[in-house]
Amino acid sequence: MFNIKMNKKIVTSLFIFIFFSVVCILGVTYVTWRWMYTLNLFTSPFTTFWSYSLCGAEILTLIVFTNFGLILLKSSGLEKTVPDNKLQQDYYKDVFHDGELLTFKNYCPSVDIFICTLNETADMLSTTISACKNIDYPNHKVYVLDDGRREEIKKLTELLDCNYITRDTNKGYKAGNINNALSLTDGEIVVIFDADHIPASTFLRETVYNFVDEKIALVQTPQYFCNPDAFQKNLNLPEFLSNEQDIFYRVIEPSLNEFDSVFCGGTNILIRRKHLEAVGNFPENTITEDSLLGLKFHANGYKVFYYNRPIAVGLSASSFEEYIKQRCRWSKGNVQIIKNPANWKYYFKLSPKQAFFYLSSVLYFFTPIARLIYLTAPVLFLFFDISPILILFYQIFAFQMCYFFLKFIFIFVAKIRINNIILADVYDLVLSIFTIGGILQTLLLPQALTKFKFSVTKKEFSKTKTNYSYKIPLIVIFLILVFAEMQGVYDLLYSEPYSVLAVVANLFWNTTNIIIMYFAIKAVSEKPERRTYQRVKVDDELILEDEKHNKFKTTVQDISRSGVNFVAPDEFKNESGKEFNTNIDDEDNQIDLLNCNEVKGKYICKSIFKKPIALFNLTKRVVRHLDKYVRFAYKKPDKWDDYFDKDKK
Repeated sequence: MFNIKMNKKIVTSLFIFIFFSVVCILGVTYVTWRWMYTLNLFTSPFTTFWSYSLCGAEILTLIVFTNFGLILLKSSGLEKTVPDNKLQQDYYKDVFHDGELLTFKNYCPSVDIFICTLNETADMLSTTISACKNIDYPNHKVYVLDDGRREEIKKLTELLDCNYITRDTNKGYKAGNINNALSLTDGEIVVIFDADHIPASTFLRETVYNFVDEKIALVQTPQYFCNPDAFQKNLNLPEFLSNEQDIFYRVIEPSLNEFDSVFCGGTNILIRRKHLEAVGNFPENTITEDSLLGLKFHANGYKVFYYNRPIAVGLSASSFEEYIKQRCRWSKGNVQIIKNPANWKYYFKLSPKQAFFYLSSVLYFFTPIARLIYLTAPVLFLFFDISPILILFYQIFAFQMCYFFLKFIFIFVAKIRINNIILADVYDLVLSIFTIGGILQTLLLPQALTKFKFSVTKKEFSKTKTNYSYKIPLIVIFLILVFAEMQGVYDLLYSEPYSVLAVVANLFWNTTNIIIMYFAIKAVSEKPERRTYQRVKVDDELILEDEKHNKFKTTVQDISRSGVNFVAPDEFKNESGKEFNTNIDDEDNQIDLLNCNEVKGKYICKSIFKKPIALFNLTKRVVRHLDKYVRFAYKKPDKWDDYFDKDKK
C-alpha cells in the first residue's frame, strides 16, 4: 500500500488547468457554432455586415481571454519575492558565479542612472534625484535627461550634485532623449526612471546580479504607485480596488516571466548597454518605444527578466483626463508597431509562445472595437429589430450564459487577488469609448498622414475639475441605453414581438450595459486630490525629541515630504500640539517636526517640507534634510509589496 501525499499547490494548479481547458473548449465550440450556424446573411447588406462584426468581436474576445487564461495558470502559483542573502554579501540574493559568491569586489558593473524629464517640476525631480543619488551601490552615476532645456533644472542638478544632459531638439521624443545620453555616457548597465518614479536604496543591490547571465538584456521591475488612480479616487474605492496597473505588473508580467515573454514597461528598468547597442538602441519610430524595444530583444534571442518585487515608487496619472491620454498613447503606439511592415520581421523571429503572447497582446488594443459592438448590438435590436443572429434566442442565450459563467468562475478560482476584475467592464467600456478614435486613425490612415505627439502624463496634483468633454458623451450614451430599455419594455407590454425571448435577452445585456455606464460616469466625475505629497509606506523606528530634550520612541507607518504618520507610546499623549525634532541619520542637521496631533489613535506631524522645494529656498541645508528624508523614507521597500498580503485580510 502506497501512502501518496500530493502537494496542495500541484493539485490546485491541475484543477485550474482542467477548468481552463474546459472553458477554452467550450469557447472554441461556441464561436465555431456561431460562425457556421447562426449568422444572419440574408436580411440586408447591413445586417450581414453587423452579423459578421458581432461574431468577429466574439472571436477576438476569445483569443484575448485565452491569452489571459494562460497567464492566470501561472499566476496562481506565484509567491512573494523575498530577498535571500543569508551569507550577508553585498547583493540581496546569494548568487554564485564559477563557484564564487558574488560581491561588489568580484562583480560590480558600472551603472548609469537616467532620469527622463520634459516638463516635470523641479519640486518633483528633487526627490527622484536625491533617491537615485542615495542608492546603496558603489559604482553608479546619476544623469538628469532634460528635454525641456530648462535652466532651473540645470541649477537643481548642480545643487543636488548630479549630472545634467540636454539637447537642441526633441527628435525621437523620450527614445531620442535616451539615445542622446547613451552617446555621452559609458556605464555597462543603464537604468531608466521616469521623473516621478523614486527608487528604494536597495534598487541596484536587488537587481544587478541578474546580469551575471550574459543572455539577459533587460530587467524589468514593477511599477508601484503610492496614490490612487482615477478609478480608485473617483469611485471612492481606494481600499477595495487595486491600482489599475497592478493587474499588469503583479499578475501578467510575473506570469509572462515563466513563458520568457516579459514586456518592457519603459521605467524602473535596467538594460545591458552592449545588448542595447546590438539592437540599435531605443527605437525612435514609435511613441511606445518600450514595447518595441522588448520585442527587438526577444527577436534577437536575448532574455528579458522580471523581478517581481516593487523597489521603486511612482505616481499614477493625476486625473481621469491624463489617464485617458496615457492609455490613448499606449493604444496608438502598439497598433503603430504591428502596422509598420519594418517590424514584422521581429515577430517571425520569436518562439511560438512569445509570438502568441506578443500578437495577442496587440489584439488586446483592438478590443475597444469589440466592446463598442457589444454596447451597440442590443440597442440596434431594441430600436430597429436588427438581429445579427438567425437561430432561436434561447439557444444562444443559454450557450452565452453558460460560457460567461464558467469564464468568471475560472477567474475567481485562479485567485488573482485583484478586485478590479469585478469592475473590469467599467474599465474596458470607458477606455473603448475614448481610445477607439485614435486606434482607427492609426489603423486606417497611411503612416505619413498619422501624426503622433508624444505627451508626458501629468503627475502633479492640483484642484482638478471634471472635464465635461469626457462626461457628456457618456451621459448621452447612458440616455440612449435607457431609451432603448424603455422601448424594449414597451414592446413586451404593448406589442407582439416575433420573439419574446429575443427581447428579454437583449434587455438583459442592455441592462448590464446601463449599470456599467453608470459606474463609468462616476469614474469620469473628478474628485479633488487632497494631498500635495503622497505618503510612502514604511515600518521603521524614529526618535522624537521635544524642547525639554525628552525622547520618545515611535514607529513610523507612512511618511511624505509634508509629514509623518506614526504610533507613539502612551506617555506621548500629553505632548500633542508641541514641536519636535528628529535625527534620521546622525546628530547633526536635525529635521523639525511641527504640530504633532492625534488622529484616530495615531499621530501626524507636519515637517519643514510642507512647502514645495523650489529654487528660491533650496539651500545646501535643505538639500541635506532632503537627503536625510529620502534615506529614511526609501530605505526599505518591504511594506510596498502588499499584493500577496491581501489574501490574509
